[in-house]
Amino acid sequence: LDARGLNKSFGGVWALKDLNVDQAPGETLGMIGPNGSGKTTFINAVTGHLALDGGVVSLVGKTITGKKPHAIAQAGLIRTYQAVRVYAQLPVTENLRVAGLPHFRRLGLSDPLDGADDLLAKLSLKEKKEAVAGSLTLFEQRRLELAMRLISRPKLIMLDEPVGGLNPGEIREMIQLLKGLRSECALFVIEHTMKVIMELADRVVVLVSGEMIANGAPAAILQDAN
Repeated sequence: LDARGLNKSFGGVWALKDLNVDQAPGETLGMIGPNGSGKTTFINAVTGHLALDGGVVSLVGKTITGKKPHAIAQAGLIRTYQAVRVYAQLPVTENLRVAGLPHFRRLGLSDPLDGADDLLAKLSLKEKKEAVAGSLTLFEQRRLELAMRLISRPKLIMLDEPVGGLNPGEIREMIQLLKGLRSECALFVIEHTMKVIMELADRVVVLVSGEMIANGAPAAILQDAN
């Protein structure tokens, strides 16, 4: 990911101001900052859900600025949301089928569910494959949402507060699951739970009022008195 000179304002208030963020292939990048600092605005803008006032976004060297969200997803950039989004009335496997349909021809697959069993096993959901998604616990739904994003074989997945609503034990398990997914694609993580950022991120970007005020290794960021 390479985002250069991003600007976005709402009613004269800057949500993003001349923001530059880059992420190397395979790197897990964390983004932190107080509420209203522009973190979710950044994800919304990069993934095409929000039009920028200025700036350029590239993925693997190709410009994606101004493209629709589905076209950006087809290019390999996928995101999750703070509130989990699954098809509650459909079984787990059908959730994966719906999520995989827009991508399976591009990937040269014969079935949108190619590789689904392995993916569900990796996310500890294989025994729940026939369960209706709405009957799953929040933690199971968050893992299903991850599976729905990964079924498309993305280059980068942007996670907006992936442990929201989870208890301490579930947070520990989610951290381990996400560590295991780093071989599948690059991860971009927004989190208020510093344990997640400290254990997952190779590098951390700190936003305040839409501007980057720090950028570095998690330990260095945590020790920065400013």
